[in-house]
Amino acid sequence: MTQPNATVSGLGDPTAVVRSIVNEIAGTEVEPEQSFFDLGLDSIQLMDICNRINERYGEVIDLFLLFENPTIDECAAIVAAHHG
Repeated sequence: MTQPNATVSGLGDPTAVVRSIVNEIAGTEVEPEQSFFDLGLDSIQLMDICNRINERYGEVIDLFLLFENPTIDECAAIVAAHHG
């Protein structure tokens, strides 16, 4: 299994990239295991997270998958697995 902190196809560490995206959208520092729902993010913000991840790594995540995996660590694992 690919580690989520491994560099993906020269596009950087998925955990760091996803964390940066989420921090910017949430407007606060988010811990990798913290649920997006606990942060109070709405569906528009979640869609923005999806779009930015997909812009960086290609079509790897959709809104439904994000709802099922609502943390930085889980999203980074999806990116790493998709490119692994």
